[in-house]
Amino acid sequence: MKFFHRNTTQARLPNVLGGFRLMVLRGLLALMLMVSVFGTTGIADAGFGITPPYVRNDRLTRGTTYDQRIYLVRSDPVEDLKVQITMNIPGIESWFTIDQGTEFLMPKGMTQLPIVITVHVPKDADYKDYTGAIRIRTSSANVSPGGGVTIALGAQVDVVLKVVDKIYDFDVRRVRMADLEAGYTKWGLYFPGKIRLFMTIENTGNTEFGPTSVKMDLYDSDTAHLLETTHNTNAIERIAPFTIHEVRADLPTHLPPGRYVAKYTIYKNADIAQQGELTLSISALGAVPGYEGYGFDGLSTTDKLKVVFALGVPLIIILGLIVALVARRRRIRRMRTQYGTTAL
Repeated sequence: MKFFHRNTTQARLPNVLGGFRLMVLRGLLALMLMVSVFGTTGIADAGFGITPPYVRNDRLTRGTTYDQRIYLVRSDPVEDLKVQITMNIPGIESWFTIDQGTEFLMPKGMTQLPIVITVHVPKDADYKDYTGAIRIRTSSANVSPGGGVTIALGAQVDVVLKVVDKIYDFDVRRVRMADLEAGYTKWGLYFPGKIRLFMTIENTGNTEFGPTSVKMDLYDSDTAHLLETTHNTNAIERIAPFTIHEVRADLPTHLPPGRYVAKYTIYKNADIAQQGELTLSISALGAVPGYEGYGFDGLSTTDKLKVVFALGVPLIIILGLIVALVARRRRIRRMRTQYGTTAL
């Protein structure tokens, strides 16, 4: 007699698969029923995000303003999105403003929308850390009240701030030089060539600041001989905190037309902010379109004294004559009063 053993696991497998298929079928039927009842309006099928996801600064000080640009990004701009922004930043929500407001639309067809979050630190703010969050919620702008299902997408902006005492600091991002013309002599005065050194500066401190001075050593094209050392003659513009701006230093040179090597040093008070080397090209007079050279401010001390003397002596003579004439008239007036006659 033969006995046959039945594999119970194989016998149960069709029943398990059948149950799983039934569950999937029921889920699909429920989804189709939901769509048929509520419609498809407002169902979001596109991803949403922000960059960067923070407002972070550990160098704020009293009375400063800081801007953080944040981009709202989505992958498939098939409809208008309603954007709502709420804040949870205990004690300092009044410091914050948003250029777009706290409720606005992200139009259809737009994949990126920048917003600027501005922090205004009061002049009496405490020196300490501040944290919180800004929540950005988006939903379809086309859903009528009670008329459909909508999926809300959102993101969070972390706020990490620190208010400290004043910091004076900057980074030099880029340096360039403009072409110039050689100096010239006029009216017995020598007007030097004007080296214009342009510096792109990022103020990384929390107070208005920038390069305090610039020195330049000028060499021949082989850098074998130092021909001239010159310093800026103008007051270099200061830059607002947390901003990037190009400023200019003007330096006089007495070198003739030619090509030279300029080794520059940019100072941050007594400290060196950056050193570098550029090629300096000096052209003949009238060869650089739009070039404006030095006026009186570029003259040497000796030439400035010449101008002062040339203008001052005649002025002193004229003032002396005026004083003498006034004194004479007063004397005549006194004599008339005393004697009743005209004194010549």
